Amino acid sequence: MSFFKNVASSFVGASLAFIITGTVLSFIFVGVFVGAIFSELGDLEETDVEPVSKTNTVIRMDFDGPITERSTQDADFSLSGFEASSTMGLRDIIQGLEKAAEDEDVEGIYMNLEGAAAAPSTMLDLRNAIGRFQESGKWIIGWGEMATMGGMYLTSSADELYLHPNGYADFSGMRLQTTYFTGMLDKIGVGMTVLRGPDNEFKSAVEPFTRKSMSAANRKQMTALMEGIWSQTSGAIAEGRGVDESSLDEIAENIALRTAEDAVEWELFDGLLYEDELKERIKERLDGEEPIYVDFSEYLNPGGMEGLELKLEGDFFESLFSSDYGEKEESKELGAPLAVIYAVGGIDMGEGDDQTIGSATLSEALRQARLAPDVEAVVLRVSSPGGSALASDIIWRETELLKEAGKTLVVSMGDYAASGGYYISAGADRIFANPTTITGSIGVFGMLPYAEELLKDKMGLAFDDVRTHSHAGIGLDAELDVVQREAMNASITNIYNDFVGIVADGRGMSFEDVDAIARGRVWTGEDALEVGLVDELGDLDAAIAHAAELAGLDSLDEDEIVFLPEAVDPFEQFVKDLAGAEMLGEALINAGIPANQWRQWLSVKRMVNSKDRIQARLPYFIEIQ
Repeated sequence: MSFFKNVASSFVGASLAFIITGTVLSFIFVGVFVGAIFSELGDLEETDVEPVSKTNTVIRMDFDGPITERSTQDADFSLSGFEASSTMGLRDIIQGLEKAAEDEDVEGIYMNLEGAAAAPSTMLDLRNAIGRFQESGKWIIGWGEMATMGGMYLTSSADELYLHPNGYADFSGMRLQTTYFTGMLDKIGVGMTVLRGPDNEFKSAVEPFTRKSMSAANRKQMTALMEGIWSQTSGAIAEGRGVDESSLDEIAENIALRTAEDAVEWELFDGLLYEDELKERIKERLDGEEPIYVDFSEYLNPGGMEGLELKLEGDFFESLFSSDYGEKEESKELGAPLAVIYAVGGIDMGEGDDQTIGSATLSEALRQARLAPDVEAVVLRVSSPGGSALASDIIWRETELLKEAGKTLVVSMGDYAASGGYYISAGADRIFANPTTITGSIGVFGMLPYAEELLKDKMGLAFDDVRTHSHAGIGLDAELDVVQREAMNASITNIYNDFVGIVADGRGMSFEDVDAIARGRVWTGEDALEVGLVDELGDLDAAIAHAAELAGLDSLDEDEIVFLPEAVDPFEQFVKDLAGAEMLGEALINAGIPANQWRQWLSVKRMVNSKDRIQARLPYFIEIQ
């Protein structure tokens, strides 16, 4: 007995010592870290950033990291020291390509085929931007030791396309797989109460917890989705390479690209080259002159961290943990007549960040634009699979107030604008989407687990309680009773009807017409145009141009656009993330777990931890790889 006491006391003592020591070290670390940062920045302030572009410049593009809606710059600290890291934003990439097209020193682009992976809509915007670069008369050469379908899609219009002699091209079609947990839950004694409102047969987010295979309705919509994306992707590759689209179906069906030579025989590549041979080919393009290679990220942001400003005066540290949003309505000029407001990620209550939409954060951004006397038009850039129904409604209300203030509201849909993402878009004056945007999913569901068998039969737990009323308390120990189920179903039905009504009002349609295309069904942007859920196919720039036209803003320059919410200072974000999800994510990635997988786990965790148990959310993410 004394052994266990000693172990327990030692454990408690060690834990307290660890916590105290860790706290002290944290303060020491922050002090040293801040001092090091300012020392480094002090040195940088004396240095002028030199242009990276010179005659015979060849830009090297590697899509080996995530492509986000907005560029971010992060401050990373490890035992090896301080480093700056960044992600490339879609709009910045597109503008970088436009800049390179006009840059007399840039001769062409050497594009690596290996790392390209993004959602279909992002890939389409990138490919269109690459095409516009070529229209300037400059060349693109693509090469890779291996080539993914995404890489081939992006570079299929390249002037020359090469593969490593011992490389391979992965071209076997597309697959959308769903994992079903019902059998596992049965084994451990956990059930799931699912509520999804009337006629929400296409709202498939709940199916993994209630079925072991796709329902007929879900298979129908998934098939239509995959066929639409495949048609767009294979059609672009066929056009770019000058081959019949039917041959691509044959390649995929038979996995015909089994060797590098096969890829050339099927005319998807122009030849096989080692990288040194490729660089000689690029040199030939320059009439024998030596190329100057510049990474695209450096071309976009010469000097890297030299643009970083850290401001610790005033209540900086207090502001890191403040959630005081929207308590004061103040009229403040934003310095531009048009605001682009980013709504990226899952929707939840409270604050958001670069990867999530918080109702408070996004509402505050919309409120800023509404109250700013100099802002006349707003483009809401939505790339979201949805989330909390309540948070979506809070944000939607701010869009209505914006319009009531006499300001133009145009929505630009990115990779996803579905479920809650469509909810916050529905009232716009005009909605733009890409052909491969995933949208719709107008539906609502609620899901509550119960684990009576696991807790009582398998773990031996017993429960007893007292209560004031028969149906008080909903927990894991028992399934919902009839009255509780009826009450929650009524709530979900009401939210669904409100959702359909909001879409009907926003789109100028009848409730019945919206209900017929709602019921949780997802649509590609192209199909959504046909059924009336979007007004026009086009990218963010097209939406900005239209918003400017509606607001009577002529010849709008880039410096006449303000972007909201304001980008988070990288040092602020670093301090917030010291023990947060980003560090956990890095650890999981280093352990071999794919980034897209842990991000989906994190989205499930956020959904489970959400204050709002009623969700309007997509059940999947789609990437072309």
